[in-house]
Amino acid sequence: MPEVVLAEVLEYSWAEALEKAEARHGARPAFHFEGTDWHQALTFTQWLETSRTVAAGLAALGVGKGDRVGVLAPGSAVWPILQTACSHLGAIIVPINTRYRQDEIGYVFGLAQPTVIVLVEDYHHVDYVDLVTRSLDGGTIDMVTIASPSIDFTTAATHGGGARRTWAELLALGEHAPGTPLVGRADDAVLLQFTSGTSAFPKGALLSSRASLGATWYIAERMKITSDDVYFSTQPMYHVGGSVATTLMALGASPTMIVPERYSPEAVFSLIPKYRCTARTGQAAMYAMELAHVDYRPEIFASLNKAWSGGTPELRRTISREMGVPVMTTIYGLTETAGTTTINSIDDPEDVWVYSCGKAIPGIEVAVSTEDGVTMDPDVKGEIVIRGWSVMLGYYDNAAATAEAIDPAGWFHTGDIGRLDAAGNLYFVDRIKDMIKPGGENVSAAEVERVIQTIPGVAEVAVVGKPDERLGQVPVAFVQMAGAPFDEAAIIAQCASLMASFKVPREVIEVDSWPMTESGKILKRELAARFGTGTGRLVGQGG
Repeated sequence: MPEVVLAEVLEYSWAEALEKAEARHGARPAFHFEGTDWHQALTFTQWLETSRTVAAGLAALGVGKGDRVGVLAPGSAVWPILQTACSHLGAIIVPINTRYRQDEIGYVFGLAQPTVIVLVEDYHHVDYVDLVTRSLDGGTIDMVTIASPSIDFTTAATHGGGARRTWAELLALGEHAPGTPLVGRADDAVLLQFTSGTSAFPKGALLSSRASLGATWYIAERMKITSDDVYFSTQPMYHVGGSVATTLMALGASPTMIVPERYSPEAVFSLIPKYRCTARTGQAAMYAMELAHVDYRPEIFASLNKAWSGGTPELRRTISREMGVPVMTTIYGLTETAGTTTINSIDDPEDVWVYSCGKAIPGIEVAVSTEDGVTMDPDVKGEIVIRGWSVMLGYYDNAAATAEAIDPAGWFHTGDIGRLDAAGNLYFVDRIKDMIKPGGENVSAAEVERVIQTIPGVAEVAVVGKPDERLGQVPVAFVQMAGAPFDEAAIIAQCASLMASFKVPREVIEVDSWPMTESGKILKRELAARFGTGTGRLVGQGG
């Protein structure tokens, strides 16, 4: 590909980027975090000073270069502070989905082996201290607990001892510890982001500062985001859309970020007019829920002029018309590519932003792989493959999965089908991977099947996606029983006790025979075909 001059930000670590952003913006708010009954602003100066203190506290707990620090919390200031504190030390932050339960958290701990975990004590009727303790299965870990998403910046006088301390005690530890040098660099691993693949457990994509900070920089460039913008983020902080495209948006283009504790249409309707937001994010299912909500009014979005979304062309046109955003930019990316590989520009003509995912960001190659090899020729359908600086360093502690995903020529194989046009715009066509995508989340069918297979009496199980008007797709399980009666409610309850709610099958259907290939593999496409094309026409598989 032709030589491209890349943005200077690709040479910064997160911690270095924060120092530069603080020098430019100082006391200006980087974030406003909002809960149902709380608000917390975080200025660039507060962010930098607290990040340094937390880095010293973590170092005193034994965290050093390459060590992992888990975080289990809803949207709050704890996220950007911990992210840059880890980068300062050259450590790796491990976001944990607040919807994970014992089975999933135990797996994350077993793989990531974090030195410390920072977690909210209780959130939405879940005792996370108890959940984490049970997930450790008799093991121990240094815990730092926060009583509520709204963190305190004052320090505690003493620490009662033991492996558990409060956030205020961590700050006190950092204040009394020696200052720590800034050792994290742009090409260091800084983020272990778990993503559901086609395996029975999620894989941990290891991302560098360069990949994550750079990908976000180019989102801002294509959307023309500046420090004058007020940017509303719908993305959960444990997701790549939060840990990367929310936190790091503030470090690069430096708009003021508005982040709710958790997404809801009501939060959107309240916070966009409150802060006069000029830009926003949004998965297709979110927009669809908002447009269908009884309290929806177009004037709520009067301040918006920039936004991105997934979804079908019909949905993007509807959002543009209803919410008054002239161009709905669309991103194509995966966790393994720091969330962004291609994106439309707000200067693109309608036929490009409505139908395509835009062009590759600078320095990144996008092609399609066919039986004849890898090509960038227009109108050739094949597996979308990606190469360049935004591709993950690999799957953590999983060399086999890394080698399967990234070929010897450096191409990351996405498991998605697409095509390019003559101008280099990417068009998403379909998914190869055995994945279900409810409301923008990734659900591995194999992971759900693994849980159901542990239920006594289940002889065989296959999980597929069913079209859904609100979420695009939802998981549905087909099971064959042997030696036990079929009990749909019990199967769903077992899944709900072990898995995040978006992974739980909405239906369980009993079968006594399977459509199969000659080699004995279940033909899932025939099971899915029983649901037809459904009514998920607005959200679409890419939503």
